[in-house]
Amino acid sequence: MKSIQTKRSSTLPLLTAALLAALPAFAQQPPLTEAMVKNAILNWYAGTNDHRPVAELLPSLADDVQMRYPDRPDPVVGKELFKDWYANALKSYFDETHHIEACDIKVDGNSATASVIVRWERRVWEPGAAKSKYLASLSYQTIIFARDPATGGLTITKKIVDKFEPTAPIFGN
Repeated sequence: MKSIQTKRSSTLPLLTAALLAALPAFAQQPPLTEAMVKNAILNWYAGTNDHRPVAELLPSLADDVQMRYPDRPDPVVGKELFKDWYANALKSYFDETHHIEACDIKVDGNSATASVIVRWERRVWEPGAAKSKYLASLSYQTIIFARDPATGGLTITKKIVDKFEPTAPIFGN
């Protein structure tokens, strides 16, 4: 009887390890919280403010990410199109500041939806102009997050800019 217990107890860790390995990575993660989502939002905008290399931003995006902007007729879909969009944004905007004015987060299991108001201030330069322009707007956004099934990490699956509202700058001039 004792040898069966010993055998069973030595097999249990192997079975547990095998079961954990078979589970998707997101099932092994702690439950998603509002704080985790807010941290992901803050990290995203810190990265874009700093114009970090695209390779540093890609892990924050789902492979089939969809981004919609009021000034673009077609959405940016997938990481490859995001790379092109981001390269263009880096050429178009500088001295950027994204500041979260308001954020309402709803968590539902391994996904979350955030309604965000972002104050976006930036400089733009039109070729031939003597000086750059400093622009400011409030950007009303919906950002949808989900856990990546392979890694368990939190990724943006959709980022929809519902509208831009011009406003006076407060961070620069």
